[in-house]
Amino acid sequence: MDKIIGKELLEIVGRENISAEYEDRICYAYDATFKDSLPDVIVKPGTTEEVAKILKLANQYKIPVTPRGAGTGLSGGSVPINGGISLVLTRLNKILKIDVQNRSALVEPGVITEDLQTAVEEKGLLYPPDPASKKISTLGGNVAEGAGGPRGVKYGVTKDYVLGLEVVLPQGDIIKINNSVDGETEDFDYTMLFTASEGTLGIITKIAVKLILPPQYQETVLAAFDNLEHAGETVSAIIRAGIIPTTLEIIDQETIRAVENYLHTGLPTDAAALLLIEVDGAELEVKRQSAEVAKICNLASRNVKVASTKQEIDKLWQARRSISGACGMLKPTKLSEDATVPRSKIPQMIKEI
Repeated sequence: MDKIIGKELLEIVGRENISAEYEDRICYAYDATFKDSLPDVIVKPGTTEEVAKILKLANQYKIPVTPRGAGTGLSGGSVPINGGISLVLTRLNKILKIDVQNRSALVEPGVITEDLQTAVEEKGLLYPPDPASKKISTLGGNVAEGAGGPRGVKYGVTKDYVLGLEVVLPQGDIIKINNSVDGETEDFDYTMLFTASEGTLGIITKIAVKLILPPQYQETVLAAFDNLEHAGETVSAIIRAGIIPTTLEIIDQETIRAVENYLHTGLPTDAAALLLIEVDGAELEVKRQSAEVAKICNLASRNVKVASTKQEIDKLWQARRSISGACGMLKPTKLSEDATVPRSKIPQMIKEI
């Protein structure tokens, strides 16, 4: 990086928030994919105004800029493939407002997803999007990558909860789009343009998200199968029965064994597959639905367990969220892919994989 440019960046963010050391550059060269490319410099702004100044400077000297959160993305969105500046937004990590009456929150992009969920739960509200990396992923990254998560079956994904954004455009202009109450606008829905754009259209510096009331009650069903295809057929049968679970996850034998070896939670390692199914809502309806789910599972599974206490449910979901780490103990390389097929084709997809 040119000394003149380095000096100007130092004046914007301070010496402690910039590095061109080789070891540091390696740490910001990759995300959760197998892509990597070294940035020339890592810059960590602390305000929207600093972001704007950095982009104006980058425009002046024609320097590529790649925004980055926690680097957990699965698309290569935060990999600086053209070098230049890795713009790390983790210092912008404040929950600016939780509006209980209007059921919304205003946050900076560096806020950890789970931290927001915990904060709004203390106010009696729920932020539903729950990417598997929620303990470390940032809200800015979730929006930029269009993150999903297990609860997407019932509640939708990140894009369904973005009300408004503050964005710094590539030339350094600061704009605010839609609003933080209901997301409505008399113009185009620009939040949908920036959501999932992977930072290519601008740098998100504030995010207004929608919150909802949490469900009154929830139960999680764990079903063990001796046949992987039967587990896939059960997934289709549950949805065909008109039940919309909060989450519905299938785990095959090799993954079961990896997680059990990692956590020692008592999962049946001889099972060909597990189904992890959660339903929530009003207590009586949840109990009716979980009983129906258990009934469907019993047609093809060897045993079914229903967890209803928070401790039991958390234990099961800890196993699900530990899959990537657990598989990393088997082999150094794990390929993760998203696939979308019609519900009726789920058994066929599982068979072919």
